[in-house]
Amino acid sequence: MIMDLHNHTIFSYDGRNTPCEIVENAIENGVDVIGITDHQFSIGNAIEAYKRSIKSCAAKYSKYIRVLTGLEIGTRPRPDDLLSYDLDGIDYVLFESLDDYRAMDFFEFVEWRHRFKCPVGLAHCDIFAMGERYGLDMTEVLRTENMFWELNTSGNYIYYYDFLTNAAKRNAVKRSGIGVSVGSDTHAVFEYRIKQLRSANKLVSEMGLPLPFRF
Repeated sequence: MIMDLHNHTIFSYDGRNTPCEIVENAIENGVDVIGITDHQFSIGNAIEAYKRSIKSCAAKYSKYIRVLTGLEIGTRPRPDDLLSYDLDGIDYVLFESLDDYRAMDFFEFVEWRHRFKCPVGLAHCDIFAMGERYGLDMTEVLRTENMFWELNTSGNYIYYYDFLTNAAKRNAVKRSGIGVSVGSDTHAVFEYRIKQLRSANKLVSEMGLPLPFRF
């Protein structure tokens, strides 16, 4: 199975394609599960239109691919108005860049995360660097807090390549039993990195890592 749980559309300030164009591209590239995860700060009050658009694509292409409605939430700083949104119908959320020095305090984040009832993951985040900063075993924290971790194949994040070459880190993730997702972080279909996406999915499968959540 090939999953791609991190994609952006015209609902994001930096997305170039419609949700259906992202889904059609995924079908053409043999992806089995595609997740749309536009930026919450770009969507704003258009959250209902956003959910309708993704659900419409899911129904239209249901014979060919599983389409999930996600949301990418910024942590630099925490969006105080987020939970005024109606998040019913959101399949999962990705919290981005929690390892950034400008991000909210991790312990504050964990308390805030409990207010989200859908599956929660950390996107393009170096959990090992965070562990050193806070003096924590982040794989154990993610396991305890029921959060998954994303392997981001966009080419913009060094932690992913470090994970590929560091056996100790791979073993730590495998021992922990945390769910691991794969995301291309695509903003335009012309930049789609299908080779890297397939390699990351193959790694997850070969390591026997759990799915991030039940699709």
